[in-house]
Amino acid sequence: MHPVARARLVLARRPWIHWAATITLAGAVAFVVQGRLTEVERARDAWGRTTTVYVASRAHEPGDALAVHPAEVPEAMVPSAAITDHAEGATVRQRMAQGEIVTDVDLVARPGLAAGAPAGTVVVAVAGDPARYLPIGSQVQISADGLIVADTATVTGVVDDVAFVAVDRSVAAAVAAAEQAGLATILLVP
Repeated sequence: MHPVARARLVLARRPWIHWAATITLAGAVAFVVQGRLTEVERARDAWGRTTTVYVASRAHEPGDALAVHPAEVPEAMVPSAAITDHAEGATVRQRMAQGEIVTDVDLVARPGLAAGAPAGTVVVAVAGDPARYLPIGSQVQISADGLIVADTATVTGVVDDVAFVAVDRSVAAAVAAAEQAGLATILLVP
């Protein structure tokens, strides 16, 4: 007798075998489906609810006016310092890519040429021809008469051939005196 015919005969005489195999297979499929659904729920729970934040509408450079639009993102992606108010037109402190979530750190707290100055610094004006080519946010050094007066300085603004640089409070007076004497020189830091 052919094996298929023999299997049919056994199943015809003992239907419980057929039903046991069917129930076992259905249980295995249900187990796999339940496992996948649990994974999906875990992933959904990990991302949580969504919230509205403001993201950059275009790429920004330091000193640019902020352009934003609202976007719905999972709460798990939102940094703690993300802005919650519409800040269109605020001044940008650092480079931002299009679509980046805007945070308090990205925006300047004060208006004017001291806007991009880090906390604990003083902004001093330093004149010189290379000043007009310095992008806002550039890291520079200030020297006078062959000596480094300010080891670290950040360009916060440029007007014509005058660079406004944020320097540590401890060296601000020396930088201002060197500028007044016509000795201050801006050194570019690569």
